[in-house]
Amino acid sequence: MANRDTPNGLKPVRYASGKPYDGAHNLYYVPAGEGDAMFIGDVVKEVGLIGATGLAYFGIPVDLMPQCEVFDAADALARGVVVGFYPNPNALGTNHKPASTAAIVMVADDPDLIFEVQESGTITGVTQVEAVGLNTDLVMGTGNATTGTSAVEIDSTVTPVTTTLTVRLVRPVNRPDNEQGANLRWEVKFVEHSGLSATGIA
Repeated sequence: MANRDTPNGLKPVRYASGKPYDGAHNLYYVPAGEGDAMFIGDVVKEVGLIGATGLAYFGIPVDLMPQCEVFDAADALARGVVVGFYPNPNALGTNHKPASTAAIVMVADDPDLIFEVQESGTITGVTQVEAVGLNTDLVMGTGNATTGTSAVEIDSTVTPVTTTLTVRLVRPVNRPDNEQGANLRWEVKFVEHSGLSATGIA
């Protein structure tokens, strides 16, 4: 049976040690100047502090809270994956961060996390069996404002390689509803992660 084509971004499932993901996350501030919408399962990058004092988000001080923005293909280092949003009292029914809207975002940012994510098609250049342990990139897509879920997927047009790319293909998800072929779901780990980099973020 063919795999379902249901991209929903990256979902944390366990740590590299085998310990199940326990919901741990850190809070990051996204100022209203961030023009991209943000969805659960999106990859984000860290961008330092806001650079001002006395700022608050519905009474929560944010001037010393690290900031994040949506990660895109041109970025070098990811920070983690969005797993939720701090409630906005003025928009309690919103399940994502609309564009140009401030938010406090919950980010699963441990560099040892393993995530589940779908391929955008079928990996090119090597077989899916040969791709295990190699590195590849992600394609961002546009999230679903109704469900609040991300559209990030493994970029199947990129041939997995041994050189540095965004994520490592750890192994296919071992589940009856997942099989070799288009839209295979993988377990992946960040290779380009700001928590692993020997140099500081810009």
